[in-house]
Amino acid sequence: MADRTGADTGGDTGRDPDVLTTAELAAKLGLSAQTVRRMAHAGQIPALKTGKDFRYSWEAVREVLRQPHHQPGTADDPATEPSKGAGYRAQRRARTGATTDD
Repeated sequence: MADRTGADTGGDTGRDPDVLTTAELAAKLGLSAQTVRRMAHAGQIPALKTGKDFRYSWEAVREVLRQPHHQPGTADDPATEPSKGAGYRAQRRARTGATTDD
């Protein structure tokens, strides 16, 4: 079935469900699309540049965000609380498996 934009909203779209657009990934992580793009540009999350935007593997992003966050120039002390900068909420959600869509 097609929605009002003509996009197929049901059945097999021929698209890998693991591959997400910036907007889709932002919604899953509870972040803005701008924050997701900044994280991709900074190399904080794996992304494939497609024209002017990116595509993301949900599993690859979750795996990266599950890793401990270490600030450059700080000791790798596990007792130290990581900085709560951009991506902190996404990392926390990925570690706990929480999403806004599921």
